[in-house]
Amino acid sequence: MARLILLLLVLWAGVTVSTVVDLQKRIVRGQPCNNNERQYHVKLSEDLNGDSLVCGGSLISDQWILTAAHCWGPLLFAVVGVHPGNGRSVHHLTGRPVFYFDNQNRLHDLMLLKLPAPVRIPPVALPVCNPLPTINTVQIAGHAAINTGPGNIRDHTTVAPVVRDLHCANINVIQRRWTGTCPLSTYFYNYQDLLCGNTSVVDVSPGDSGGGVVFNNRIYGVNAFTGNSHYACQAPAGFVDLCGGDYLKWIRKVIDPSWIRRFLSCFSG
Repeated sequence: MARLILLLLVLWAGVTVSTVVDLQKRIVRGQPCNNNERQYHVKLSEDLNGDSLVCGGSLISDQWILTAAHCWGPLLFAVVGVHPGNGRSVHHLTGRPVFYFDNQNRLHDLMLLKLPAPVRIPPVALPVCNPLPTINTVQIAGHAAINTGPGNIRDHTTVAPVVRDLHCANINVIQRRWTGTCPLSTYFYNYQDLLCGNTSVVDVSPGDSGGGVVFNNRIYGVNAFTGNSHYACQAPAGFVDLCGGDYLKWIRKVIDPSWIRRFLSCFSG
């Protein structure tokens, strides 16, 4: 009888430990990105060596980075060539950031940052919005936490908040709202055009903001917020939808001022 009780205790302990381990290893950020994808990803950092993590971003030209407005800080460094690591370089961003304001002078969560000099890394292609494609799944990426603690809690005391390798994951688009907001977001996002993404095993983490939301090798969104800052995979994540509003027109006007002149010339006599 004593042996039976001991055996049951051992089995119970094994199941308990296994369950805890499974929860701790629950995937939040998929797997390391392939070497031939996401080479345009930019890591925004606060230190000269580019080791710390503030946000992500995407090269959309040889000199311009698209990211989230809330990633701005007085001291920013852009790490380009961070994936797969060939040609990695760190650039001090000293130029003035360009933010998107709508016709009511409201700030949206989009920002363009200019590198001090052009780089030779292929940028990500801008979206095709007319005709607007049907998007059911998008790819997200980042350097922030890929695991969670027990109960899927975002526990940075036991889970590393930053990973060295860029991780990619697919997330389902659950709704596309041209007005309104994703569930559980704040007033700041109520007037912005958003994509909402959610799956039971994939989520974004703090530090992934600003990263590109990609479909068919084109950037269709910018990572804006996590739906639940305490528990992963419990609420939809929000991405600024680049096919909404005048976002795409604003991007083109900033990164290529001659574009607007060419556009207007089509309507001139």
